Amino acid sequence: MATSDEAHTELVRRYLNAFNDRDHDTLTELLAADVVEHGIHDELHGVDEVIDFLEAHFETFPDYSGTTDAMIAEGDAVAVRYHVSGTHTDEYRDVEPTGHTVDWSGMAMYRIEDGRIAEIWLEEDRLGLLEQLEAVDPPAHLRI
Repeated sequence: MATSDEAHTELVRRYLNAFNDRDHDTLTELLAADVVEHGIHDELHGVDEVIDFLEAHFETFPDYSGTTDAMIAEGDAVAVRYHVSGTHTDEYRDVEPTGHTVDWSGMAMYRIEDGRIAEIWLEEDRLGLLEQLEAVDPPAHLRI
């Protein structure tokens, strides 16, 4: 029998796979109806807001996908370190499409309640993303 840490890790793996596959049915199944996502954007409330945000992101980066670098579970929490990439083909934060393929990293924390994802916290290197989109210049000491 799986421990709760193993079960929670498997739940998050299923969520991340459904995210990459754009599988709305599985996302809906795995997210609590009143899920809250905190992070790089306005706070999102409920499954529909989370999926709508993801869909908007997929329009901007149609080949957007992520890979998991590390995953750790303890109690009701699962932490994930990841990388994502995609090609910028639509406006992103007032940046016109560049056609650049970009890659950035992030960390997420998922809180599991009653077998579903109840809360998500995201931290991503969006400054690095904006640098790759040529929307901001890298700091002088990092320029080659």
